[in-house]
Amino acid sequence: MKALLVLSLALFTHLGCSSHEGSPTATAPKSVEASPADDKALCVQVFTRARTCTDDYIPALVDSRAKLDQPPGIAAQVKADRAAVVATAKQEWADDSQDAKISANCDQMSAKMTGDDRAQANAARDCIAKDCPAFAACITPIFEKHLAK
Repeated sequence: MKALLVLSLALFTHLGCSSHEGSPTATAPKSVEASPADDKALCVQVFTRARTCTDDYIPALVDSRAKLDQPPGIAAQVKADRAAVVATAKQEWADDSQDAKISANCDQMSAKMTGDDRAQANAARDCIAKDCPAFAACITPIFEKHLAK
């Protein structure tokens, strides 16, 4: 299950994750020509928002991974006992969603951003301002695009 959350963090690397200091609901438009610092700022914002929305975000992430069977085998695990997979993911997320881990993961992710990844960043940015159920529903298709690659 640890791989589930590590992969979810890696996915945000591709979203242009970065953290703007201030409110996690800031929605100022960003250029596709964003810098690595901007990418990191958005990444941190997205993960910080995900942390505040854990009860909606983690089940949505688990369902997306099961739908695409990424990592392989998770679809069978979810089919057998979704509640257990979600519970395990939430336990891992409690550690993986700490500020220091988010920052370190977003450092790595933002260093690898491409123009295509930055184009997805605007969609992720729009998700941040939504309430938790809407945030989870909004961010899920963005994740799925990257999981399906």
